[in-house]
Amino acid sequence: MSRNSFAVAMTYCGAVIGAGFATGREVVDFFTAFGPGGLIGVALAAVMFSWVGVVILDVTHSHPVYSYIDLLHVVLPWKWVVGLADLMFMATLWTGVGVMAAAGGTVLKGWGIPFMPGCAVFLAFCLLLLRTGGTGFVKANCVLVPALAAAIVILCLLEISVPTANQYLDHPLSSALLYVSFNIAIAGVALSTLKDRLDEQGLIWSGISGGLLIGLLLLVIYRATGGVMNYEIPLLRLAEIWFGKWQWIYAFALLAAVLTTALANLHGFASRAAGGKKYWPSLIGTASGGFVLAQRGFASLVAILYPLMGLCNIVLLAGLCYYSLSKIFRKRN
Repeated sequence: MSRNSFAVAMTYCGAVIGAGFATGREVVDFFTAFGPGGLIGVALAAVMFSWVGVVILDVTHSHPVYSYIDLLHVVLPWKWVVGLADLMFMATLWTGVGVMAAAGGTVLKGWGIPFMPGCAVFLAFCLLLLRTGGTGFVKANCVLVPALAAAIVILCLLEISVPTANQYLDHPLSSALLYVSFNIAIAGVALSTLKDRLDEQGLIWSGISGGLLIGLLLLVIYRATGGVMNYEIPLLRLAEIWFGKWQWIYAFALLAAVLTTALANLHGFASRAAGGKKYWPSLIGTASGGFVLAQRGFASLVAILYPLMGLCNIVLLAGLCYYSLSKIFRKRN
């Protein structure tokens, strides 16, 4: 895999592996709660993430796509649907900034920083990383995502080897669909800005490897979190069990996870709002709005907004299906 392909794959994973993912909260709600059936949902999600990654990168590479609004114009057939999807995307991105800020504030609170100043410090650090625009965004993901993936796998394998307990729910397939639908909005935003890093062969490897890495992390978290479902941050609880006073190591990795998705949301929203101009003022405005939303609290925002945004963003999933089928029919003719 080339350096560019690796960078694109890590950017894809970084957009998806956010606060809810690395805390274990998302995986518990969408997969672990379904018991053995959740494994089917994990498998479906991994396949869908791989497919989605390849299709979005193909659209970005094959068409004049430089932002997610360009992506929407290609995959959605009607202008009014594009306008509606654009509004939902903007809402998703702003929501994501707020959720990530709340998660960052929650982690920093455990380190003795009050919640509100913690949110502000976290967002200020995000702005610092994005001062170079897309370049800083990609470089941050290349460092943060591999470190985070390693931390998640080590912690979850420890728990899988000596499990503590188990508990469950139902409908894993629809849950997987909703989960992927929510996350592809953020993935679409991140990947649609990477045209200069794509080539025809590399985009396939980037999409598949990124999707499979996401699926692998879903699997190990699903297998590890049965006994800690009732904790607000299940994986942090496992870190307390296994690492004791060294739990700060995973807390730091968790903060990195929150950071990767915060960067994707901030970069995507600011790029769209700026329209190629005034990127820095757009970043500051987006971060300010996210700070206000974050005061609602992390758990509350995840429980209310994630399923709602997933339902709204099914329109993009439908658009990607439409694009893929249209391409197949064109080749046959």
